[in-house]
Amino acid sequence: MVPARITAEEVTAFVESVFDAFHTVVPPEEIEHRGQNIEPERTLVLRDGGRIVAATGIFTREITVPGAVAPMAGVTMVGVQPTHRRRGMLTTLMHRQLADIHEEGREAIATLWASESAIYGRFGYGMASMVAELEVSTPEAALRRAPDLQVELHEPDQAMDAMRAVHEQVRPTLPGMLDRHGRWWTTRIHDPEWDREGAQPLRAAVIPGAAYALFAIKTGYESGRPSGQVRVREVLSTDPDAHAAIWSFLLGLDLTRQVVWDLAPVDEPLPHMLGEARAVRTLVTDGLWLRIVDLPRALQKRTYGEPFEVVFEVTDGICPWNAGRWAMRWDGTEAACARTQRPAALELSIAELGAAYLGGTTLDALARAGRVDDLRSGALGPVSRSFMSDRAPWCPEIF
Repeated sequence: MVPARITAEEVTAFVESVFDAFHTVVPPEEIEHRGQNIEPERTLVLRDGGRIVAATGIFTREITVPGAVAPMAGVTMVGVQPTHRRRGMLTTLMHRQLADIHEEGREAIATLWASESAIYGRFGYGMASMVAELEVSTPEAALRRAPDLQVELHEPDQAMDAMRAVHEQVRPTLPGMLDRHGRWWTTRIHDPEWDREGAQPLRAAVIPGAAYALFAIKTGYESGRPSGQVRVREVLSTDPDAHAAIWSFLLGLDLTRQVVWDLAPVDEPLPHMLGEARAVRTLVTDGLWLRIVDLPRALQKRTYGEPFEVVFEVTDGICPWNAGRWAMRWDGTEAACARTQRPAALELSIAELGAAYLGGTTLDALARAGRVDDLRSGALGPVSRSFMSDRAPWCPEIF
């Protein structure tokens, strides 16, 4: 079987095939909604007897990287039918997709969210960001300070402009954040009843020009006492006062006893904002996975923490144009990266460079994991520090 594009008329069949691969049955309106973001010219499928049995697609988006905003191939809708697993179909699609991205030349990086973390490392993706699952016991969660800023409560579609204004202030400063051009804000506030797990409809709490929270309440009573849960989808703010005020609102909602947020940034400051830090329980897991498709272009796109010069020996079994020895230099203003015959100082695969690219996963940590070799003693430290970003990268939305 040879990978092929779909036509616009096949979008529904494409989306249905992916849901089938994930053993998920959704209403017809959800199929239609998901299809509105599909780019047929950037999808790949394998067919058996005319039926789609394996699929993957790309969303054309932008991502913030340290010091810049870069084009990004957002890999999505990856699935193989249960009847056709273990036949190498995923490998066929992933290899062809990377070759297509490189040939088109639009993006130097690709990213995805992994349904299973063991899958994508073998295709050169590195774990580039983490997310925190927060559980907050609100009876114990007293803020050290709660600025008196007025919070407005809206239906999400009514608050779109106010949320967009905050998002556009924050997005260029935080690696991992994505653009929300076109339909992406509508997608972000999409709230089908079948997916609420018993919660009430999504609401938006807004401090105009400064902060917002998207959240929903799941009501409940235990032993005659209220035990409601606040389910947070996103919190974003432009300054500490607004951040504290929006959290004060969420923690103080009547008839609730817990706040949960599944995709929080790992450096969310809430525990430091409380008198009782242990009111917040945190579980950290993988977030965005990143694949460098065009090594010199990707490394020259972002900025770095301090001047350095290094020669990388890079292995890449899927994208051979990345493999080899690369001399890289950052002079504090501009990055240069070119092939060289000079001896290498650090040896690693393309997956490690992808993991370190947003500045959250350090090369030092990867070296301690046995995944980066320091061939010249003392080379690792300065390069690892330079790749780090001031903030932990964070992608708040699964695409």
